[in-house]
Amino acid sequence: MKYFTFIPAVLLALTSVNALAAPYTCKPISGTIQQLNPDPACNILKDKNNYFPDATFFGTANSCFSGNLQATLDGKSVTGTSYSGLTANGVGQFTAASVIRLKSGPIELGRVFTKDVVLLDPDNNPIELVTMVGGSKMFKGSYGNLEIKGNGLYQATSFSGLVCIEN
Repeated sequence: MKYFTFIPAVLLALTSVNALAAPYTCKPISGTIQQLNPDPACNILKDKNNYFPDATFFGTANSCFSGNLQATLDGKSVTGTSYSGLTANGVGQFTAASVIRLKSGPIELGRVFTKDVVLLDPDNNPIELVTMVGGSKMFKGSYGNLEIKGNGLYQATSFSGLVCIEN
């Protein structure tokens, strides 16, 4: 799979360019997303106009999902809720867009808006590459990416990556 090594390199290059625009602090994040549940209300569509105007969502109960996550962000425990929807990209890849609301205890840290692409590793296991396209509160103006390993439709999955927050 030539795309398996090419796309992460492109994502790294794109996020590295943003580092020159303003002083940022990049923080590691890792954790677990519980198995995803169908989201019949397709909540991701509420953010389409502001964060995903160019995305074509399938917008049906079978293509929208929600899930809960537990993570460590820069050594601190956070929890979250995600809403995702499958998108069409015209090149035959499995793609999605997501909104992740992160909290530390009862305090909302903000939302992270992402565009995702799913690839298969050499053993045909799914790997989801997640790129931030926007954020709110402490994540406003931030950038970063995550890698999710596993198929969240059938099991809990693990993720790790970096979130770079403007100082």
